Amino acid sequence: MNEFYLNIFLKIFGISAASGIEYTENRIYLISDNSNYLYEYQIANDTLSKHVLMQKSPMEQIKKSEKMDLEAIHIKGDTVFVLGSGSTPIRELGFSVSKKDRQINTIQLSNLYQNMRKNANIDPSDFNIEGITQYRNNWLFLNRGNGPGGRNVIFDVIGDSLTDDFQISSYEINLPQINGLSFGFSGATVIGNSLCFIATAEEGKSTYEDGKVGGTLFGIINLNTKEIQFNQIISQSQKFEGISLYDLQNDTASFLLCEDDDGTTDTSSIFKLDIAYSFTD
Repeated sequence: MNEFYLNIFLKIFGISAASGIEYTENRIYLISDNSNYLYEYQIANDTLSKHVLMQKSPMEQIKKSEKMDLEAIHIKGDTVFVLGSGSTPIRELGFSVSKKDRQINTIQLSNLYQNMRKNANIDPSDFNIEGITQYRNNWLFLNRGNGPGGRNVIFDVIGDSLTDDFQISSYEINLPQINGLSFGFSGATVIGNSLCFIATAEEGKSTYEDGKVGGTLFGIINLNTKEIQFNQIISQSQKFEGISLYDLQNDTASFLLCEDDDGTTDTSSIFKLDIAYSFTD
């Protein structure tokens, strides 16, 4: 068992149900699955900014049947990408946000998601994109296996555009079952040839309804062999839905995690996970 430490890093007031996190340049970017904002928190001066992705009332605490369910976030160069889960047709929208001038563009993901489902032969009831990251020049999309079929699938997408002119391949990952509960991908980031992921367990088999939380697993997949190299339970009671690399020193990696409390509070707790692991290419 590798040594790890999970501690509270900071709390950000004004955000509930955090579902994705990216850290860069002493700033934390967050999304919430029941909000239409991209949140930007400057650590140095404790300042929170809200960037409107779609203007529609209400902007926060949106009810389940109407929310875009923004679950995946990734920074690529100067652009922050925010994507809906695709678990229902109204959740097939994404956004690109420029870090320089905050210009926002809407991305229609219906064609991409339809081709993903076709490529992996995955039923709409099992389709639920919870994470996105980048490996070399490719996009990696993580499907959370919390549907009836328990399909934890990684989609490898080649192409600069997410609307057309892309190529898709996919492969399934068998995550462990622990204490009678199955785990599903909830976020990921890449270090070298390693996909560092978190996966959560909830009672029930639905991409739509929340279940009783069964904890969070941290794991590492070798992207060359597509095999799990390491996995460890980091919490038996918390549901972490986003992960971002914070620091890498010698044989210790530090990550920032955001916790989804399913909207029970208006405060987002950000945790730091330090874990001993030797990353090699």
